[in-house]
Amino acid sequence: MKTKGINILMIDDHPLILKSYVDVLKDMERASERYRFSIDHAHSTVEAHLFLNMLKGRQLHLIFLDLGLPNNSSYSGLDLGGDIRRGFPEVKIIIITSYDSFPLIQKALGTVKPEGLLIKGELNPDSLAIAINDVLQGIPHYTKTVRKYLTHKETTPPLLDHYDLLLLYHLSEGKQTKEIPAMLHISLTSVEKRKRRLKEILKLEAGCTDVQLLNRAKDEGLL
Repeated sequence: MKTKGINILMIDDHPLILKSYVDVLKDMERASERYRFSIDHAHSTVEAHLFLNMLKGRQLHLIFLDLGLPNNSSYSGLDLGGDIRRGFPEVKIIIITSYDSFPLIQKALGTVKPEGLLIKGELNPDSLAIAINDVLQGIPHYTKTVRKYLTHKETTPPLLDHYDLLLLYHLSEGKQTKEIPAMLHISLTSVEKRKRRLKEILKLEAGCTDVQLLNRAKDEGLL
């Protein structure tokens, strides 16, 4: 069997997670002579753009993309994924994310059209290796939660964007409003404006509680 060289870009801001991916790829190399991997890392949307701009004809085969990336603007991991899909239509993309709410998965599938979409909490080294093998052989791969959501109808109101959905997600995980700016890399003022806007879209009183906001969001299929 001829060994195939695979160039990979991993985009994630957690060094330990990146190391775990590299370990899986090294184990795959040791177990089979099918692939040899050349791996580069980017830790933010800015670093990813710099790397992609420097490719200059070098073929890129596979990208691992996290959605919760640090940035200095409203440009998200989801935006980056959409740009990669348009700029590198032949590259295979595996989204590996902690976010497991239906609207976020739905938006990722529609915007990025990844060959793989994996929820971090559902992965182990063996399942990640299977996903990588599938995607490299042209077989789409989704973890259990994603497969379940693939049968859902579209429910996300068109006025909601990626940050609105992340805001609802973090509130549902018990985070306080003051904690969320550090997670979304936007200002507290922006978070508060988005909360007010969400209440308007969901037809709630301006003074309603976060619990009321989350309950309505669940009723609308947003969580």
